[in-house]
Amino acid sequence: MQLTYLVLAHQNPQQLSSQLDLLLDGGARAVVHVDAKVDAAPFHDALRSHGPAVRETGRRHEVRWGGFGVVAATVTALRDALQHAPADHYVLLSGADLPVRPLADLRAELRPGHVRMNSWPMPDEARGKPMSRIDRWHHAPKDRHDPWASRVGRLLARLPARSLAPLGGAAPHAGSQWWTMPHECARDVVEFVDSSPRFVKFFRHVQVPDEMFFQTVVHALPRSYEVRPNLTYTRWTSSDRLSPDVLSRTDLPAAASSGAFFARKFDLRRDPDVLDGVRELLAGRA
Repeated sequence: MQLTYLVLAHQNPQQLSSQLDLLLDGGARAVVHVDAKVDAAPFHDALRSHGPAVRETGRRHEVRWGGFGVVAATVTALRDALQHAPADHYVLLSGADLPVRPLADLRAELRPGHVRMNSWPMPDEARGKPMSRIDRWHHAPKDRHDPWASRVGRLLARLPARSLAPLGGAAPHAGSQWWTMPHECARDVVEFVDSSPRFVKFFRHVQVPDEMFFQTVVHALPRSYEVRPNLTYTRWTSSDRLSPDVLSRTDLPAAASSGAFFARKFDLRRDPDVLDGVRELLAGRA
């Protein structure tokens, strides 16, 4: 089974290279999108050693927290992969993710008609997916801590609810950003995006579109796919709930026993021993 990883990177190029060392087994390939806000040169240098198994996207997008740039980057990576690194399945990861179970087991688990993606119909207040995430105007500022960003947000919240007509009858769904898609679904998603400009434009002004865009598209496709839980472990104990915890080596057993194949997020500058722990897990020694 051929896998292609779609990796969204914006920092720590050496960690990205170490991540790819772990992922690129069994003929796997990777397509990397480097955030347009950062200097790409260190990433070029870090990825060069991986040869033709890794390619960078020809187009780069500026990614802001909660903005459409991350969706655009993901679509670009997926489009590049379909053209230049076609696979049976495409796995979306960030550069801060690491595998936590043997990847041979991942290949054995994946099925052609299954999409591994957390997805729930909206609204889902219990999971933090109210309709206001999609039917109110939102703007992603360059700096979400800027006081002006809060003022703009309050002004936008006073506007009337947006019409969902641009969705063309698609039922809004939401979940988490990370997913795995079989080839046929990935192809259908890109074709849907290319043929639905009003739909795409609508999502440029929703709140955190990467947690809704692909879910809504997959459920709107003419071909039906079975959607099962995603394959990435995260832990949320941070008080601001805007980013998952940074994991350490001591967190690896919990991540591996969760049933997920990947975990996020890691920072090897803070805990370089994580790599040895991951290698042990992948070798079945942990």
